Amino acid sequence: MTGLSFIGSKGVNEFVFDKQKIREMSDDATYLRGEAYFRSGQVLAVRMESDSEASYKAVVKGANNEKYEVEVEIGRDGELRASCGCEAYAPLSYCKHIVAVLLKLGEGERLPAEEEEMSGKDVHLTKQVIFLFDRALSRRTEASMQALEDETWDKRTLATEFGFKLVRSFGGRTMMAVSMKIGLSRMYVVQKIKEFLKHVESGTQMAFAKHFSYDPSEHSFNEHDEALIGLLKEAMHAEETYKDLLHSLSSYSYREERILAVPPAVWERMLPHLVHTNVSFEDKLGVHRMELVDGELPVAARLDKAGSGYQLVFEGLNDIVLLDEYGVAVSGGLLFRADSERLGRLAELQELFRYESGTRLFISPEQIEPFIDRVVRELKTMIRVDISPHIADRIVSPPLNARLYLELEEDRLLARLEYVYDDIVISPLPQKAIKNAREDVLLMRDLDREHRIMALIERAAFKFNGKDVYLDQEDDMYDFLYDILPQLGDDVDVYATDAVRAVMREVEYEPRARLDVDVGTNWLEVSFDMEGLEEEDVRSLMRNLQEKRKYYRLPDGRFLSLEQPSFRDISRLFEDLDFHRSEMNGTRMRMPAVRGFQLMDRFSGASRGVQVGKSLRQLWDNLRHPDNLDFKIPSELEPTLRDYQKFGFHWLKTLSHYRLGGILADDMGLGKTIQSIAYIVSEAAVPTEESGAPSPVLIVCPASLIYNWEREIKRFAPELRTIVAAGDPQERGGLMDDEGSRETDVWITSYPLLRRDIDWYEKRTFRALFLDEAQAIKNYASLTAHAVRRLQAGQRFALTGTPIENSLDELWSIFEAIFPGLFGSRKSFNELSRDEVARMARPFILRRLKSDVLKELPDKIESVQPSELSGDQKRLYLAYLEKLQTEVVRDLSENGGFQRNRMKILAGLTRLRQLCCHPSLFLEGYEGSSGKLEQLLELVEECRSAGKRMLVFSQFTSMLDIIRQELDGRDVPYFYLDGSTPAARRLEMCDAFNGGERDMFLISLKAGGTGLNLTGADTVVLFDLWWNPAVEQQAADRAHRIGQKKVVQVFKLVAQGTIEEKILQLQQRKKDLIEEIVQPGETSLSALTEDDIRELLEII
Repeated sequence: MTGLSFIGSKGVNEFVFDKQKIREMSDDATYLRGEAYFRSGQVLAVRMESDSEASYKAVVKGANNEKYEVEVEIGRDGELRASCGCEAYAPLSYCKHIVAVLLKLGEGERLPAEEEEMSGKDVHLTKQVIFLFDRALSRRTEASMQALEDETWDKRTLATEFGFKLVRSFGGRTMMAVSMKIGLSRMYVVQKIKEFLKHVESGTQMAFAKHFSYDPSEHSFNEHDEALIGLLKEAMHAEETYKDLLHSLSSYSYREERILAVPPAVWERMLPHLVHTNVSFEDKLGVHRMELVDGELPVAARLDKAGSGYQLVFEGLNDIVLLDEYGVAVSGGLLFRADSERLGRLAELQELFRYESGTRLFISPEQIEPFIDRVVRELKTMIRVDISPHIADRIVSPPLNARLYLELEEDRLLARLEYVYDDIVISPLPQKAIKNAREDVLLMRDLDREHRIMALIERAAFKFNGKDVYLDQEDDMYDFLYDILPQLGDDVDVYATDAVRAVMREVEYEPRARLDVDVGTNWLEVSFDMEGLEEEDVRSLMRNLQEKRKYYRLPDGRFLSLEQPSFRDISRLFEDLDFHRSEMNGTRMRMPAVRGFQLMDRFSGASRGVQVGKSLRQLWDNLRHPDNLDFKIPSELEPTLRDYQKFGFHWLKTLSHYRLGGILADDMGLGKTIQSIAYIVSEAAVPTEESGAPSPVLIVCPASLIYNWEREIKRFAPELRTIVAAGDPQERGGLMDDEGSRETDVWITSYPLLRRDIDWYEKRTFRALFLDEAQAIKNYASLTAHAVRRLQAGQRFALTGTPIENSLDELWSIFEAIFPGLFGSRKSFNELSRDEVARMARPFILRRLKSDVLKELPDKIESVQPSELSGDQKRLYLAYLEKLQTEVVRDLSENGGFQRNRMKILAGLTRLRQLCCHPSLFLEGYEGSSGKLEQLLELVEECRSAGKRMLVFSQFTSMLDIIRQELDGRDVPYFYLDGSTPAARRLEMCDAFNGGERDMFLISLKAGGTGLNLTGADTVVLFDLWWNPAVEQQAADRAHRIGQKKVVQVFKLVAQGTIEEKILQLQQRKKDLIEEIVQPGETSLSALTEDDIRELLEII
């Protein structure tokens, strides 16, 4: 923003606008135009943005009804800053729009001064009312004001002349250059064309003479001149490309400041406009009006007899300037438009004659036929060519009849090729003398067709022994007969002996492979058949396919092409089934059904060689459409589940029905937990095949989530008997040995505790295993992954939004735990392409992004993330809670009651909240841990792995300092903002963050909860709850606002079993009191009743 100090004796935010100083920050013309804008009502709207630092935004209507936004701000240091979105705005000078707004504010809308009798709120409201009616007035007068501006500031159209000429570089290269004249009644030469174009571009004045200056506010150009000037600006900027060419050898020095080189690309775009303006062209004949001609070039040639030979004489070749890059030729003051490629060839011909005394070319009798056929034919497409009758009468052009003779002699295929022109026969294979050659004719051969035929013939591996041209290798014969010969097509007539035709006779065998699944065993069955062939021949043919041979030689000598679509399908089938590892019994194979799933995308449609059986099709269709089997959703959960979550439930049930595993990989916040709970509820009462009785489900998750699972199960399925296997070894052992635990529906444990207790878990068979945040087992060699693979479970599912973080090996490790055998060994997996991995995994991964389900989800998704206090933290919290309860009971009953002690009570509640965050916030020397901090750090890692960008808010800057220390120790880059951050620095950091720099932003809730635009973030973490939910809402809206293209996930971190849970409940129940609980910028309990305080402290 432009800065201008207005500090006076009255102090900051208390001054009168000084018109003189406004005038000093703009030139006279700008000030007068700005004053006219102000007086004509062009300032359409003014809005106060802030009272603490006077900040205004205004909208000004400019020319052509375009709206410009102006910002004005008075800082606490008394500095006035203003900016505008127009092109004329410059950092050290006000534009007319800023002048108009300052005059508007100076007339009746002063910045806040001393307001002793009225509150700031009253003054602000009054100003808004004034601006409201002011806008209405502006709208009513807008049409008349536009007419007034058009009448007052009608621009005069300048006359323009463009002059073109040719300039040459040191390398002899010719370029087009342009000069200009402009004026009104008199034309003025533009002495410095680049300087002029820069003034036009910046919208500034340029003096030409005493009585004429170019002024963009007074002068304009017509449509075509405006377009040409725009293209010249492009040429000026592209000049660097041609800088090595711009040194003249003539008197027309490019270095003259009045001319500018025009690149070919710019010239081409100029042409449509040049015909509508004043354009001259200067050449050796003088200066004259430019004329563009589309007619024939003024160059000709004549072919005639010369002694015993011939001659070609050019006329006008040396008199024409050929600019092939520009697509024009210059001659006789005219510019001829022509094809650039042909002009280029003509320029090369011109170059050949540059050092010759004339333009005459002699041709010997031996050269005349190819010369006419190749040179004269092409010249006729560029210029006029006259051929003397003596020569023309001898030229003949009979059609080409190409003949190929094929003969099978023992194990060799003999070939002979002939080009026949009437009675003239040419044998090019090998090259022999022409039969029946005639001296009285000049034969024009069809060289294009001859070259096309020979190029194909030469691709074959023909050999020559001095007598015959032949092929003697079976593979070479097949390539020629089935690949090259069909491409010769209509160009050659083929004459083959009966023996050759017998070998080439079409084979009608049609192969068939059939895939199906045995529903009883879930094994895939693959069978092969080819009607008319013995089983031994079928097996030999399959071996050829396996070896990727192009053909199979039948017993009768014929070639059976294995490149037909049906054979290619079967060959791909072999590759996908890994034929080497399959045991083939005759013409049949059996293998686990999982090996056939990856084939369905390829062969479920039209396939000539592979047929898919009904049972396999049905299984595949059910996997793709999980609701086919119509599994009943638990009635108590059906109203809660969104449509996409119901689909996820059916997907889990379908995989379970076929005893398959899968990864539910929905994006963070889409409800993987509730979909899993719905599945668990639906299975709880169903007996297992092994025991005949229900068996429990095991959920393994990070330690920070075990109580979240317990909480969600209690919330959505309270009927399920759940055990959280946590605590010390004695506590866990007691739970596992308890007789009552045998009736448990769900066991919940963490990955670390699973490793320690694996000896107990591996002896149990679970109905289903859920691996939450399954990236915990991405390392196949880790102890955790080993422990998970030792578990016995009927069904296995992984839940993770990031199944792949760094490499595909991570996906293999997860699938090896939930679906062993899908990808085979790790070595086999690493040999697969990414497309193959995706195709094989697709049926067993269900992933929905927030953008996929926007119709189901709101733009902002809020969720509560519970955490457990650490041991030391919990002891401190309970001790302080007991003390506070005693004091509050006494204060409410004896020491003046609630109103007198409310600030003391608030301070005590704040201490409790600090203990929930981290005890060291008010206890010096605390060296223990914090459950919530550990939860945040896990969330940070998860978001970083998923490519999320985070905002972390806390009302305690001391808590942010602790978080900073942890992030620094982990080398996690971040931005940091609190109340001490200068306003300018805030904007710089916000712009940098939104531009993609760093993926994390730590922000003080009070300092950054309002006024920031951080749409570069898609995840917001509220580390601690604030009394006023509106403040939290504002913080989340830093990311969830106009310009945000992604769904925003908001996480509230809540310490389980503490005051934070009660605050959350109060927020939900008392939404109508949000504004009363704490006013912005205050810390007040004015809206909390005595009953609320009692409830906060007695329920914990």
